[in-house]
Amino acid sequence: MTAEPILDDDDREAWDDLQAQASAHARTRAFARAVDKAKATAERALIAHPNAAMTSSFGKDSCALVHLVCVEMGYRLPVYCHRDDLDFPDARAFSEAFTARWGLDTRYLTAPFSVRQWLHDHAHELEPGEGLHSRSAAMAKGAFYEGVDAAMQSFDLVFIGLRAGESRARALNRHVRGDLYLKKHSRRHEGQWTCTPLGGWSGLDVYAYAASRGLEMLPLYRCIAFMHRAEPWRVRESWWIPESNTSRYGGVAWLRRYYPSLYRQLAAWMPDAVLQS
Repeated sequence: MTAEPILDDDDREAWDDLQAQASAHARTRAFARAVDKAKATAERALIAHPNAAMTSSFGKDSCALVHLVCVEMGYRLPVYCHRDDLDFPDARAFSEAFTARWGLDTRYLTAPFSVRQWLHDHAHELEPGEGLHSRSAAMAKGAFYEGVDAAMQSFDLVFIGLRAGESRARALNRHVRGDLYLKKHSRRHEGQWTCTPLGGWSGLDVYAYAASRGLEMLPLYRCIAFMHRAEPWRVRESWWIPESNTSRYGGVAWLRRYYPSLYRQLAAWMPDAVLQS
């Protein structure tokens, strides 16, 4: 395990408060209804389309989804996880430990090139806060999306741990399509079904599920006292380089506070992004 993230007493207190709140919420009828609805959605999808798989970053939402479907409901689906050299420290070790504890069939996908080297070579071409994580971004498309899409081609149904509350785009997608929808795909003329059982869950629902089922979380989710104490579910597992939206709202400062070694690497690659933080 690495020495980062660097946590202090405020972070530990904030985490303890969150766990107490989550444990209390886990005993409510509202939470029980959210879990039952998620199970019903997953059940309906799997009855209609049993040739299914899951994608998981082993972040908080996808850990809850994997456990819900593969462990609590007993559907031992293959779980596809992408890993590369721009992940947060301990991400691979955490996913392996989670897999071993719950007996998952996890299959790892890797980028066809070093993402860190790509950034080293192309950082001078990028604007501060540029959206490197989006599907349309060249780096993300080549390193992540193309590989994941190719791995999913043989399945009729794919589960993903997205929640409508994470962004306006996801809320709109759920409003229009619901939690089970047919997605057209260039290589599958008949399309492919996507299921998001946690689509209607709140961030607190996710933490309540983890607390009530004894699920561990990545260390980065404890980094909440600095700027996420009121909404700890805003911390997300992705590449550690700040996304375009978070870089404008403290993402670089958050990185400097909890992962100073990664901040120094960011400063070397994109000094303008650090200056504007």
